[in-house]
Amino acid sequence: MGTQINGYFRLEEGDGETFIKLFGAKEGGKPLDMNELEEYLLTRRINFDKIALAPVVKENKDTTVRLNRETIHPVNEGIKLIVSEDKMTVTARFYPPTQHGGLVTADEIQGDFRAKHIKANANLDVINDFLKNKIYCTDYVVAVGKPAREGHDGNIEYCFDTDPLAKPKLNEDGSVDFHALSLVHACAKDQLLAKLTKEDPGDPGVNVFGEVIKPRDVKRAAFKHGRDIYVSENGTELHSGLDGHVNLIDDTVFVSGVLELENVDVATGDVNFEGNISIAGNVATGYKVSATGDIEIRGIIEAAEVTAGGSITVAKGINGMSKGVVKAGGDIATKYINSATVEAGANIRSELILNSEVSASEKIVVQGKKGFITGGHVKSGKEIEAKIIGSDMGVDTIIEVGVDPALKARFAKLQKDNDEYRKKIAIMEPVVVAASMRMKKGEKLPPDQIQKIIELSNEVKREKQLIEDNTKELAELSVNFDSDTEAQIVVNGQAHAGTRLVISEATLVLKTDYHYCRFRKESGDVKMLGL
Repeated sequence: MGTQINGYFRLEEGDGETFIKLFGAKEGGKPLDMNELEEYLLTRRINFDKIALAPVVKENKDTTVRLNRETIHPVNEGIKLIVSEDKMTVTARFYPPTQHGGLVTADEIQGDFRAKHIKANANLDVINDFLKNKIYCTDYVVAVGKPAREGHDGNIEYCFDTDPLAKPKLNEDGSVDFHALSLVHACAKDQLLAKLTKEDPGDPGVNVFGEVIKPRDVKRAAFKHGRDIYVSENGTELHSGLDGHVNLIDDTVFVSGVLELENVDVATGDVNFEGNISIAGNVATGYKVSATGDIEIRGIIEAAEVTAGGSITVAKGINGMSKGVVKAGGDIATKYINSATVEAGANIRSELILNSEVSASEKIVVQGKKGFITGGHVKSGKEIEAKIIGSDMGVDTIIEVGVDPALKARFAKLQKDNDEYRKKIAIMEPVVVAASMRMKKGEKLPPDQIQKIIELSNEVKREKQLIEDNTKELAELSVNFDSDTEAQIVVNGQAHAGTRLVISEATLVLKTDYHYCRFRKESGDVKMLGL
């Protein structure tokens, strides 16, 4: 197969006439484009009949066509420089001269570069190739820009388990072994905790006009860590400074020692510790335990208050006796929850929940041999999964998903605060208005009374500003309540009649029992779907 040759043309001078010789494409080359020919003729002010010429060009054959009955002067060999839209490539197309026309030179081509303000170096090899072996109406890439080299963002790779949802061991009999579950990650002194890959800003490029092309901006990565942690000399490794436990909270690595106790009771009093706490036994009724890190309890929590900045593990369970309160910034894993208030900033796992107020920002999973939620109000931001929900004894049970409980609590607080502010304004504002009216009528008030009115006026302004700020935040929060959600309630066994399901403010009270299903919000209503 021969060399592909595009269709092209050549003007020819006649005796008082102008002709154009057409050459058809050969060996699979591209046929002559009528638009390109028309532009060429118009640029050189050569009259022609487009209607008559176009069909002949379309035939893609070697032929000669008379354009007009005019004498033309010799036409030199032509060049057209085309700059790509991204300004990174210059393409040249050449056109033949008439019989007595001049030939283009390399200097003339470079002169055209200067005329178009092209700063990129001309590819002389390509240009010389054309000058030696002329092929017309064909693209020659005669100059290219230098593209920018894109860099990459900095990155941190953590060398410990950062999974926020711990997975307990499921025994062969269907029960869950929470003794084998630990949300505390041990680390040794000098242990590698994280590796840093520094950002690469890349290299700038330049287009054919000499304009600088900047690579995309990259994000810098930097270690965030607490005390008892050190960074290697080259700044790319994070190491523990002591034997303890490591946690990742909001992209910050914390290492702390562990306070170990047998029990929390009369022998210890209340416990407040900067770090992690490990309790071999129980937390007795009436006592408080607080830690900035994680809390691990191998016994039970009675009617006590237990608060952790990190996660809480309770091997035997929570027996709150309607007074116990357990709160964690991270996850909570426990054998059971009975008559207690339990709140988690992430996830909750348990084998049963009975007559309790339980909330989690992410998920609540109740699994194991029993796996039931009966009585109370259980709510999470994304998902609640259980084997059984509700009760055949008609115990009031509310299962709620779709809105982060913390956001809902914030919403309620803002509403309550605004009500209080309005009550204050209703008392103070009439006093300020009345005093202002008296002064406008010319009545002179004692300086201390004027000062009191000024203070009340400022307080009214402050309360009104607080109402305005709270109202804006309420509007932002309300979007979370009304928007569509992927939240769901999953029932791996039975959902009893009488159970109330709430998904993003949409409510459904079950009229009959349901089995092995899930509930989602669709078109504003709570709908039952198959697993």
